[in-house]
This record gives sequence, C-alpha cells and structure tokens, in this order.
Amino acid sequence: MTLQRTGPGAGTAAPAPAVLDEGRARRTTRALRLWYGRLLLAAAVLWLVYAVVRWQVSGRWHWAILLDAAPPLALMAVPAMLLLASAAACGRRRPAAAGTAAAALVLALLTGSGLNWPALFRTEAPVPPDALRVVSLNTQYWAVDSGEDRLYALLHRQNADVYLLQEHVRWQPGLGEDGYRRLDDDDRLREEFPGYHIARRGELLTVSRFPILATPPVGPGVELDRAEAPPFGTVFARDKVMRTDLRVADRVLSVYNVHITVQLAPDNLALFSGFDYDAYFRRKFAWRQEEIRGLEEDLRRNRNPVVIAGDFNTTAAMRDLDGVRSLARDALEANTDFLPLSWKFRAPAGFDWDSVLNRPLPFWRVDWAFTAGDATAHRYSLRPTDGISEHRMQDLWITL
Repeated sequence: MTLQRTGPGAGTAAPAPAVLDEGRARRTTRALRLWYGRLLLAAAVLWLVYAVVRWQVSGRWHWAILLDAAPPLALMAVPAMLLLASAAACGRRRPAAAGTAAAALVLALLTGSGLNWPALFRTEAPVPPDALRVVSLNTQYWAVDSGEDRLYALLHRQNADVYLLQEHVRWQPGLGEDGYRRLDDDDRLREEFPGYHIARRGELLTVSRFPILATPPVGPGVELDRAEAPPFGTVFARDKVMRTDLRVADRVLSVYNVHITVQLAPDNLALFSGFDYDAYFRRKFAWRQEEIRGLEEDLRRNRNPVVIAGDFNTTAAMRDLDGVRSLARDALEANTDFLPLSWKFRAPAGFDWDSVLNRPLPFWRVDWAFTAGDATAHRYSLRPTDGISEHRMQDLWITL
C-alpha cells in the first residue's frame, strides 16, 4: 500500500538549481544595466553641460582656453560614443541618455565642428591662368629643428607670388616669453628671393613678387609705430598682424600676415610654482582681443581686394573669429578636405610628456585663410611640410 501526499504543495517539485541561477543572473544583469544607465546618463549630462558652458564662454572669458583646448573632433566623438553606448542601457535611462548625448552631438555639429561638408561633393577646381599663388606658413622658429636650407628649399618649390611667413625669429628654449630674438638675415633673404619685395614686422615676414606700396600698422601695431624704438621683445609680443598693400597690375591687393597670440605657452606650465595664471590668462586674452579687433576694424575700412592668412591659434570651435568670418570669406570654400587640419602639438626642447599627442597627423586646424572684396579663392590646400614645421602650409590660389 502506497501513501500519497495530500494538502498544499502536494505534487509540486522544488525549483531546479539551474532555474534559480538563471533568475539570479537576470536580476544581476538588470541591476548592472540600471547602474550602467545611471552612470551613462550622468556622463552625458556632464558632457552636455560642458559643451553648453564652453560655447557660452568661448572668446568671452580669459579662462575659456581650458574648455576650448579640446580638438573639435573630440567635441563630436565623445557625444557620439555616448549615444552609441546608450543602446546598452535599460529602462527610462536609455532614451534619457540617448537624448542628452544627441543634444551634445548636435551642438558640436552646429557650433564649429570643423567638418567641411561641401567637400563631400566638391572636386578640385581648375585654377585660372591669371591666378596668384599665396603661401602661408608658421615656420617653427624659422626651421629651428630642421635647418634653414630645408625651409628655403620647401618655399622655392612652391614658386609662390606671395609668401606670408610667421615665426621669422630666433627662440631660446627655457626662457619663455623672454627667449625671442630678432633674426637679422636680410642679405640671405635678398639672395634667396631675387626680384622679390620684402616687408617685416617683428616675427612676421612677407615676401612678394609685386611691389609693396605701403605697410600700414594694424591693431596694437599703431601704438608701437608711435613709440620710439620699442625693444624687439615688445614688437614680437604685440605686433601680430601685418598688412602689406601690393601693386598687382592696375589694382591694389591688401594681404594680412597674421599670427595671433597663443593663449598658453608650454614654458609657463609650472603648475606648482606659484605662477599667477589668472593674470597670465587675462593678459593673453586681452592681447588676443586687441589683435583680432584691430584686424576687424582695418578690414571694415579697407576697400581693396583682401587676402588674410596665417596662424590664428584658434580652432573652428572657438568663437574668437566670429567677427572676421562676418567680414571675409573662409578659403575653405575652395578646399576638398572633409576634415581640414593644420597643426599638431609638439613639445619644445625639454618636454617629453606629449607621447599621446605627438603624432604625424594633426589634431587641430588653427591656420586660416580668408578673402574679401574682389579677391576670389579658387583652390585652397593644407600641405605637409616634411617635418620642417608642426604646422601645415596653406596654399591659396586667388584672382582679383
């Protein structure tokens, strides 16, 4: 005789261990995804706050460089990665994280991404036979690492009509802003460029096939011209825009050779030295404002065809050039690079902590070219300089 179990739970088998483990794994996975979603949403919110604040203070606050230093590519890449990562979140945090990251990505795309969207549909335009070739280059302290002979060889290969050259200067590492010395090489310049006309102000050197009619001062250069024999260090630090009026056939072409003051020099990165960074950034910001506003004021008065080119120490994401962009046309309209880049960080002598950034490919575009008036850009390229400079060379073909 067999006794059968009766009452509650009769005939119900105990859960198998595998079923218990599976339920526990699901709960653990969901908990992890919930925490992942919270962390992802927090990261997306923080990045969006950073993006909004950066855009609001860019070009308006002397500490903005700490927010503006990121390459425009990073300003897009980070929210794009956060947007992709939001797919792994669960619950309400997935759409919240995705929406926040998408907002930051849209903001980056609309406020200076540096992407040249028309280049996707543009082919290199033919150059008219009467076009003038203008070359601009930050020469890296006049080819301090590679030697002047290589620099001259590079320039001669361009056979340009006008050369706009920056950092025509000697620099002694370790002295910071006091390490710049005038480069007295007029004899060699005349030898290397026979038949050309030469103008120089501080570190700025313009070499032209066409006769130079005038070199009116711009911005802080006006006050320097009124001073009696200012020291070279002062001229180097403050005279950062050189206008040269050239006689081209029966027209006058104004070319502006530009090297806007850098916001932060590596020689001043002594974080625990008691250095007054607030005063330093305030002074650099004021200098940049004076130089850029001086350029804008001169452009408003100038009725000649205009070419502007040089190292602006300004990326596409910074707002410092909004005024210049309203007065002149970016030569990028004649460029075929989807992501035009012109500069990579390279530490000067005595620095070796840049192993991540010191790569052959640049990360930023800080070199710009513009035209205004009757000057039209037909082709614009950013060309490598074979290690002579950390900047790429701007190659611009224009007609009047």
